[in-house]
Amino acid sequence: MRWNRRTFLAVAAALPLAPRKSGVPNILFLISDDHSAVDLGCYGAGGLGTPRLDRLAAEGMRFTRAYAAAPQCSPSRSSYYSGCSPHTIGTSRQASFYPPLESSILEPLGEAGYFTAAFGKVHQGEDFERRFDLVDKDIDGFETLFERLPDGKLFFAQIGYSDPHRPYPSPAANPPTPPENVPVPAFLPDTSDVRQDFASYWDEIRRMDVNVGRVLDTLEKRGLADTTLVIFTGDHGFPFPRGKGTLYESGIRVPLIVRWPAFVRAGKSSEALVSGVDLAATCLHAAGLPIEPKMQGQSLLPILTGERESVREAVFTERNWHNHSDPQRAVVTQRFKLIYNGRPEQPYRPTSDIAASPSWLSFLEEDIRGRLEPNIRRLLAPSRPFIEFYDLLSDPNEFHNLAEDPDYVAERIRHEMLLSDWMHETLDYLPPLYYGYPARKHPGRRLTV
Repeated sequence: MRWNRRTFLAVAAALPLAPRKSGVPNILFLISDDHSAVDLGCYGAGGLGTPRLDRLAAEGMRFTRAYAAAPQCSPSRSSYYSGCSPHTIGTSRQASFYPPLESSILEPLGEAGYFTAAFGKVHQGEDFERRFDLVDKDIDGFETLFERLPDGKLFFAQIGYSDPHRPYPSPAANPPTPPENVPVPAFLPDTSDVRQDFASYWDEIRRMDVNVGRVLDTLEKRGLADTTLVIFTGDHGFPFPRGKGTLYESGIRVPLIVRWPAFVRAGKSSEALVSGVDLAATCLHAAGLPIEPKMQGQSLLPILTGERESVREAVFTERNWHNHSDPQRAVVTQRFKLIYNGRPEQPYRPTSDIAASPSWLSFLEEDIRGRLEPNIRRLLAPSRPFIEFYDLLSDPNEFHNLAEDPDYVAERIRHEMLLSDWMHETLDYLPPLYYGYPARKHPGRRLTV
């Protein structure tokens, strides 16, 4: 299916509103900061104690293939509010503000009677924060919402945690995570500095889990747990080499847990492909409101209620300016990923916080000493391929680029066309791989470098 304005209108009109056993819900949107999907107990991190979020997953649905719209804070977060890719609404640069002329989910929710509040990190600029009825930079200020909430009003509340964002100046949990207990990713050198750095990252996740627990306890005490749609996700992947700022799995694959007891099947997991742009549509659909025509996302309610197993064929993500310009685009399907490097002549350069981290310094020291394995050292190559193509099923660490493998030509071209169609339809400023549109019907001339 080609996605354009007409298609969006048709899909929005065709989606049935969920039956209202308990009425329209309150909406609580929890966002972690620089947090990869694998780093929660319920996602398989056995040594990481996250009992509150694990319980949330047991009471709701856990998505295993959720992807951020960008591996950067503010661009990714803009997609949660707009339902659009960052480049479409001009928020592709790190620390870019939300454009004043662009609508968000806050307006239709407010018009429908929701009281809107933000606690902690918003990262969309001061003008955008004025769209909320209440803004409090204290993540523990959620309790104050009920002092301000008018009688009979529903609420939409976002809580933006600063964990597990760098820096890690001191242990964030007591007792601290033993470095020997952390699993070092296969694409990082297994050194004492990397282990300690990773343990500190886990400690911040543990602290966040405690803070999330307080919020969930507040819902319970006020009798709102059953009538509140709770969404927990991350803005992008972890702040380690090959994570944040990259389109590899560790940079864009994030946790996503949804609980809504009246409608969501408890204790279920879904392998459906999900994009950050889908969350705005999901919130509007749950509130009984139409999905706005400009939105590129799909409501996840059909998955949450068990009506469908998936709502999309592929997810798309982008990287642009973050400390330096590095335009990249990617498309992910159930099995494959294609990454398009807009400036392949450049080497990998970590974001500034990663560049100052013990893990990156240890990475460079291991290289000087000649102790990096080839699959790890490839991150230090002086340039990158124009196209990277990976079989995520057989190569989850994305070590083996199949772009030139004759056995994968057909799949590579199919993904190039999927990506090109999306770039055309979402008004991307980066040249699509195929100039013809739609690329699947008219491949046209392929972009070359």
